[in-house]
Amino acid sequence: MYAVVDLETTGTSVKTGSRIIQIGCVLVQDGQVINEFETKINPRTVVPLTIEQLTGIKNNDVKDAPLFEDVAPTLKSLLDDTIFVAHNVNFDFPFLNAEFERAGEAPLTIPAIDTVTLSQILMPTAPSFRLRDLTSYLAIDHDQPHSAVSDAVATAHLLIGLLKRLADLPTITLQSIVDLQLTLPQKTAWLFERELAKRAVEPQPLKEELYVSNGLVLHKVRPVSVPTAQVAGKYPATKRQKKYLFGDDLAYRPLQSKMMNAIYNQFSQDDPVRQLVLEAGTGTGKTLGYLLPLAYLTYPDHRIVVSTATNLLQQQVAKQTVALLNDHLPFQLTAVVVKGNDHYLNIDRFAHSLAVHEDSQLAQALKARMLVWLLETTTGDLDELNLNAQQAAYFIEVRHRGVRTLNKQSPFYQDDFLVRRARQVATANLIITNHAYLVAHPAELGGDDRGAFLVVDEAQHLSRAVLRQSRQTLTFARVMMILHQLQNLVNQTGEQNLVTLFENLPLGAYNVELLASDLRELEGRLVDFQQALYGLVKGGQDGELVEQAIDNRKLAGMLAPTNPLMVGLEQALSAINLHFTALNHLFSSRSETWLATDRYLMTQFASQLAGLKEATRMIKEAGQLLASQPEACVFWLTIRQGDEQSTLKLSGGLLVANHYLSREVYPHFLNHLFVGATLFTSGRSAYIFNQLDLDRKQVRVKRFASPFDYGQNARLFVAKDAPAPGATAGEDYIDYLAKMIYQLATKTQCQTMVLFNSLLTIEQVYAKLRNTDLFNQRDILAQGISGNREKLLKQFATGTNSLLMGAASFWEGIDLPKEQLELLVVTRLPFDAPNEVINRAQSALLKAAGKNPFYQVELPKATTRLRQGLGRLLRTPQDRGVAVVLDPRLVTKRYGKTIQAALPSDLPVIAESSDLIVVKTKKFLKGPESATNE
Repeated sequence: MYAVVDLETTGTSVKTGSRIIQIGCVLVQDGQVINEFETKINPRTVVPLTIEQLTGIKNNDVKDAPLFEDVAPTLKSLLDDTIFVAHNVNFDFPFLNAEFERAGEAPLTIPAIDTVTLSQILMPTAPSFRLRDLTSYLAIDHDQPHSAVSDAVATAHLLIGLLKRLADLPTITLQSIVDLQLTLPQKTAWLFERELAKRAVEPQPLKEELYVSNGLVLHKVRPVSVPTAQVAGKYPATKRQKKYLFGDDLAYRPLQSKMMNAIYNQFSQDDPVRQLVLEAGTGTGKTLGYLLPLAYLTYPDHRIVVSTATNLLQQQVAKQTVALLNDHLPFQLTAVVVKGNDHYLNIDRFAHSLAVHEDSQLAQALKARMLVWLLETTTGDLDELNLNAQQAAYFIEVRHRGVRTLNKQSPFYQDDFLVRRARQVATANLIITNHAYLVAHPAELGGDDRGAFLVVDEAQHLSRAVLRQSRQTLTFARVMMILHQLQNLVNQTGEQNLVTLFENLPLGAYNVELLASDLRELEGRLVDFQQALYGLVKGGQDGELVEQAIDNRKLAGMLAPTNPLMVGLEQALSAINLHFTALNHLFSSRSETWLATDRYLMTQFASQLAGLKEATRMIKEAGQLLASQPEACVFWLTIRQGDEQSTLKLSGGLLVANHYLSREVYPHFLNHLFVGATLFTSGRSAYIFNQLDLDRKQVRVKRFASPFDYGQNARLFVAKDAPAPGATAGEDYIDYLAKMIYQLATKTQCQTMVLFNSLLTIEQVYAKLRNTDLFNQRDILAQGISGNREKLLKQFATGTNSLLMGAASFWEGIDLPKEQLELLVVTRLPFDAPNEVINRAQSALLKAAGKNPFYQVELPKATTRLRQGLGRLLRTPQDRGVAVVLDPRLVTKRYGKTIQAALPSDLPVIAESSDLIVVKTKKFLKGPESATNE
């Protein structure tokens, strides 16, 4: 029997005087809740205001409640002979035992298990492991978070689900988890051991969708094939035909229908113009709007390649729109999502890593989580795991580096996720990729014999992907860390190393000795290279972080292939590669003699060596770029003066795309469709055509406004008294932002997103808000603090009273309909920081060409971003929302009118004082009847 317990307390430690104020206990047996126990406790101390706001328990609620000493015997007898369960057991179990001892009772000695850890292992793709997020994810009723009995009941139902998942694990997977010898909170690992012991008595057959490959249980993949018997039929051009195709579950949208017909007509006729730029305002339904006509245009003779701005958008297209279309089309779209290699698991490396017991408990637990994930995933896409930065360290060892790096003799070759994907891509008629992959692999995506139609969704970001591909950062601390890890793998003390591995093989020992010498030589060469770069930095005081552009001619000379620095680096790396290759051949020739740990050692060295090769590749590519396009690129050094060894970074790349798209990408595709909700900044602006490398005279343009009623359902308030940029000291500005966010968040109590221009400002505002009671009232999520973008969006989308603070990528590509987002706060107009090295260089390049950087690039870019940000607010006709801009320049500067002209024409823009904005925002969000008079 399980006793699921939750405590509400006045603080975190009994030793510092914290006491229990509420106990909830739920008994679970045979997968059923059989009893509940709840009581408030008089703590004989004041309930802090923060705890009162968090739990709703006031001093009056506990003043007449029993003392813990009064309920201790009853509670103790209830818990005896049970298995103690809690969500974060390392808090509840020790705290309760400390209270038992204080009351004169013996502490509990029963097993205790943790549902947080169990959830992380048994639910590997959950977006978050907080109780409120898990219950939302699993649709478990949890009406009163931070009420002990409500939390205990919710945790009990979570436990029941987890135990079912545990019982469903294949025996082979269960054995692999137990073999990891996990160190988990309290006795949590014992649950896996107990379940494995049961299997000796009750063997479990393997489920139909699973199969065993070399000791790993994997999920079968349904082969992708294009049905040849299906006929596309006639394109549904009329309203009647579309409504018939859509049936009852897809609404007919007039603007979407016009968009569909415009695309179909453009590419079905013998029009020499092969490029269509199409702006479809929010609410048009653009993804379905372009996929349906293209499906009819291409099936079965051609392929569609859709490129999106982010990995998240890829998943939305694949899982939502394609599935919806396939329910209605008379034929099937067979879609494959394609990302960069390092997004995927190398299953061979992972299998080898299981044989090695890591010092990191986190890495060992992550292996268990991945063993369970392999039962579910058909793609091997590591993004499914919603990892954080700490966990990502282990993935350097096991992530993929491409099919070319695989050993075809590996027992896992046919199971490899990229090998699988290649088979799927060969027969798919829809490839969903991202802009970064498109610009790096255009021939691969468009080179199919059938010919491909290219769709660039969120097209305003495509040129940025070209620039990002050329821009790289070499962090010397990271390079030296890799080098030292390689040296440790050769001869680390007290651990398995290459010296001991090959000590009984004379040829092997000889090559290991040479390898150690090569690594020392490379270390010296890298130090020389760092010192040469450091000599290019001028000025700066000790401790000051300096970001300084480098003279391209000087750097080009330093990186020239004939420069002694580069010659030395190349020779040292070649020698390392030569001697490790010799060791690899020797190792492979005696494959039957090695242990799994020996193979993992060689795999680790190869993995780290690949990182070293990547670093030197970046250096060589920088030299090639400087030699070929010295006027079109910029490079800079980042360093903290006085500490050059640990902080030196070399960054750089192209400033402009230089016709890369028209020369290297577009020719691989039959037709090109560029779509987005916010492509144009004005009717006359050439910005989007320049960004997409298009000849305006050779392009068709279609624009469809948003169908939403902004005049009725939205307001844009501008704080005319907000601090203007540069007008106040940094601390005063942060105080203002924190105050406004606090007031808006506490007065409105609705789903709120706050958009920033920098992560640093988010950190500063977050720290200020931490000192308020807002965290007890709202679920605060912050980019760079609370998790990655995908994780935060999933948590936000399932919340009801969340406040999300984000920058950069949160400005676009997010679909949060209805009450998932009602209040949007824009802290600053989204201009690029003018003092950043790359922005200064771009500005100088434009000025040299006789152009105005502000009106040519900076203003159109900021206008586009603001349009994208505001586009988050209304996502369905029923949505209602407010945007608050805390930047007076939108109404005080002349260019503010230019920005306003690009916004929806019926969106009311109202300049008010900050205090009045809070009042009017609250009033408008209450409903139409209370917002008629602003």
